[in-house]
Amino acid sequence: MTKRQGKIILLNAVVMMACFVAVFPVFIMISGSLKTAQELYGNSAGFPVHPTLANFKRLLNFNSGLILRTFGNSIFVAASYTALSCLLASMAGYAFAKFKFRGRNVLFLMLLITMMIPAELNITPLYLIFSKMKWLNTYRVQIIPGAANVFAMFLMRQYMMSIPDSLIEAARIDGAGEWKIFSKIVFPISSPSIGALAILQFLSKWNELLYPKIMLTKQKLMPIMVILPTLNETDSARSVPWELVLSGCTLVTIPLIIVFLMFQDKFLSSVTLGAVKG
Repeated sequence: MTKRQGKIILLNAVVMMACFVAVFPVFIMISGSLKTAQELYGNSAGFPVHPTLANFKRLLNFNSGLILRTFGNSIFVAASYTALSCLLASMAGYAFAKFKFRGRNVLFLMLLITMMIPAELNITPLYLIFSKMKWLNTYRVQIIPGAANVFAMFLMRQYMMSIPDSLIEAARIDGAGEWKIFSKIVFPISSPSIGALAILQFLSKWNELLYPKIMLTKQKLMPIMVILPTLNETDSARSVPWELVLSGCTLVTIPLIIVFLMFQDKFLSSVTLGAVKG
């Protein structure tokens, strides 16, 4: 065996080990959701001997269908937030990339500086503001705040700067207005970046825990991520039914997989953008 072949074998071994480390928790989650409580405690890391979907049925019926309601809340909030965030970021990115106005760079720099402020520091003043506005325990407080995301604006601005100015000028000469230029030319051209942004924004909102936990007190309005850690059975000797928790974790990954499959081509094209010249 040559030295080069030895390096290839070692590299493959490292990659396989990394894949195992990444996939094993997912395997534990899915296999655990298909086990009974007794089998989970006796065979936590192995394949289910007697697979069952009873855990999912118990989960959906838990607390009079609360899990199903909060699951719908998460889908509605995350989808609405993602759509609004992508629209606002695209419009702001277009303005910062193609409009020439006084103080443009200073304003954009000020926006970037806000990214260095931890989001946790804003929760207290936001709570006071939204309590005065009567927004607590509403869908508005979950969707609208944060939709004008600075990182999303930065991502769209950087992409739209690569769009030729001559293309936009030609549309203006033909009599197209700014909204038509944005909606018919800039927005479709930016679809790879928007697809990547949609995945990132949906993922961040779907996994959000601290913000809705503070802003909401009514369980029927909460996202599923806030409810899952509170699963318990009062008639059980165990404090936490882990088979239900694993079933819930499996359930909440399904929308993430669907969103990624919907936008994966645009996401991959945005990642590889500029990697090949010619």
